[in-house]
Amino acid sequence: MYHRFEENKYPSTNIRMIDFKKHLDLIKNERFAFVNPNKFEESLNNNNNKKVLLTIDDGFSSFYKNAWPILKSNKIPFLLFVSTREVGKYGYMSWDQIQELAQEDFVHIGNHSHTHEYLVDKNSQEIKEDLKKSISIFKKKLGNNSRFFSYPFGEYSNDFKNIVKDLDFKFAFGQHSGVIDNTKDFFELPRF
Repeated sequence: MYHRFEENKYPSTNIRMIDFKKHLDLIKNERFAFVNPNKFEESLNNNNNKKVLLTIDDGFSSFYKNAWPILKSNKIPFLLFVSTREVGKYGYMSWDQIQELAQEDFVHIGNHSHTHEYLVDKNSQEIKEDLKKSISIFKKKLGNNSRFFSYPFGEYSNDFKNIVKDLDFKFAFGQHSGVIDNTKDFFELPRF
């Protein structure tokens, strides 16, 4: 799970590009396969090889400027989670940039809520309204909503999880560490 790329004033969510390239080289050298998010479910049921799903949260413009050219030139699959309220604001990708990425068959744009607020503290109605707004914007801007959801700040409650299920998402990611396989709760998926 990545956020910012070469934005060194944010050390807790940033990765230097030299380190990101080392990560990609290590994954390749250790013969891990990059999972295409569009084939995620199929990949869960195939435990015969080592694999990695790259996920990037928030859609910062530093991702588009620094990491996207490398991923694009190597056609490395990834899942980019965006919060619809932030799109186009200073420091974030625009809808044109997101739509450009969405055209590629190795890229999937996932839903990360509308506001990216700490939704665990909100009541059920507020959570539903936030997610329904993001779903509506996804449908308008990308033609459909994603089946992937990433909890803002990686945190969720049972109520929040059930709302995500009820809104027809198929998979939801937290921020706790762990390995994903088909025995995991699909609405509590871990990431490193």
